[in-house]
Amino acid sequence: MTGNTLCRCCHAEGEFKNLGITYHFNGIEEVFSVMLRDTFNVNVLPMSPEVGKSTYGICGMCEPRLREAALFKQQVVTYTTAYLKYVKFEQDQADSCRLIDSNYQSVDLFSKHDELDDQPLSALRSDRKKTENSEAGTDWIGAAELSDDEDSKPLKTKSKKYSCTICEKEFTYNGSLEVHMRVHNGEKLYQCLLCDNKFVYNKELTKHVEMNHGEGSQYPCTICSKIFEKARLLKAHVKIHFDRQKFKCSYCEKEFMRKRGLKEHLKTHTGERKYACDVCNKSFGHSQTLKSHKLTHTGERPYVCDICGRTFPQRTHLKRHIVIIHTGIKPFTCDVCQKQFSSKSYLAIHERQHTGERPFSCDVCKKDFTAYTTLKVHMRVHTGLKPYSCSFCNRQFAQMAGFKLHERTHTGERPYSCKVCKKPFSDSGYLKVHMRLHTGEKPYSCDVCKRCFRETGQLKRHMRVHTGEKPYTCKICNKQIGNLSKHMRVHSNDRPYSCSICNKQFSISGNLKLHMRIHSGERPFSCELCNSQFTQSSGLKRHKCAHALKVDS
Repeated sequence: MTGNTLCRCCHAEGEFKNLGITYHFNGIEEVFSVMLRDTFNVNVLPMSPEVGKSTYGICGMCEPRLREAALFKQQVVTYTTAYLKYVKFEQDQADSCRLIDSNYQSVDLFSKHDELDDQPLSALRSDRKKTENSEAGTDWIGAAELSDDEDSKPLKTKSKKYSCTICEKEFTYNGSLEVHMRVHNGEKLYQCLLCDNKFVYNKELTKHVEMNHGEGSQYPCTICSKIFEKARLLKAHVKIHFDRQKFKCSYCEKEFMRKRGLKEHLKTHTGERKYACDVCNKSFGHSQTLKSHKLTHTGERPYVCDICGRTFPQRTHLKRHIVIIHTGIKPFTCDVCQKQFSSKSYLAIHERQHTGERPFSCDVCKKDFTAYTTLKVHMRVHTGLKPYSCSFCNRQFAQMAGFKLHERTHTGERPYSCKVCKKPFSDSGYLKVHMRLHTGEKPYSCDVCKRCFRETGQLKRHMRVHTGEKPYTCKICNKQIGNLSKHMRVHSNDRPYSCSICNKQFSISGNLKLHMRIHSGERPFSCELCNSQFTQSSGLKRHKCAHALKVDS
């Protein structure tokens, strides 16, 4: 040996604690060789007197594991002792103990050992709760028997792909490896806020609070005098009285309570995307984002709303849907206009309308946006990306809203209904505009003549009256017109609007609306002088001219 100590538990080399020396941990004396003997019935002795000091140690990784094993054995002994107090037993063999109940067959506890090892964790916890219930006087002896016919499900194991470069121990998750590395570098991130002691593991901190800051079975807070029944509750509560360490992003100064949260957030700035889709090769920064993305290829929407039956590809989408649509809870209020929102992020985006802040800018056309998601959708204008494909006609769309609205033209779905006249609509925006018919609201006004309109499209078309603008030119007759789609029906003789009573067809919906007044008898235009009524405004105008001629003559 070269001065280093050999750990007799894992054969790692380094400057480790001696197995035979007494140490103090949380006020308790520990001798690791004794703990190994009492816990595992293994006597670990020095290899020889000459080299005993260098081959009789335990490393920082094995030390807490041995301590946990010793505590676990103590727990098992404690519960077994309490268990046996309330159960009659007789000794059939020297190493076997049997339960006796007048209504059931005797059960060999130790011969059932293999069956208990194979039980799922939930089953073992259930038996443990029954043991605790027995202390309160509950008779469960017969119910505790395990059936020989009951198949146990094997626990799923994941591959351990992260390996420690020092002791070669393997881990399933990178986070577990990072925690493990603290054993080797001595890093202690978990601090007791009651006495400033620091620990490598969070569970060591919890045990410390349990052993040193309790009064019997209660754990009082020394700052505000609250009392808790468990050490972990006290540990969590004390953090309220202190400013917890926050991890701040060096790019946008956003703060996170956990280092892992900051690490994941930084990927949005660095552009790290190591998870690639094997279908379209699109890459993502998070594995969960990739998993959700793959559902766009399969069309799978596994999360179903119990209230309305609507399906979603992600659990977060379902939760947001329930909060916004069904609960109607909007706890976040804008200080300027008092508008309410269901989430803090939606409120933050809305507040930028008042401040004029547009922090997200397009690198191509330099256009600014209030939200990152809006910029993300805008970029598809430059890239030509259309990720949403119609399952009926394969037409592709750049935005989810347009995609959903289009698919409803195939399915005929109209999920939004007017509460006044029950008329259904395929889009919530159409319903919002329709409701203005009932309320009389006309929020869009002309700056020239102050005429008001229900829709922005109506206002835009009206403005051409003042500007004389005719933005479209017919390629057939070279006529300049304001509405090209309507004009083209003159050449195609297309008449998509049909009267449901006489089957007369029209090329423009407005002409059909005027025609229906013939059948309904509706005459909405009346003369202020003689109360004559007309079906069209043009008829009223001609009638008023007749009054004017009579006055002149």
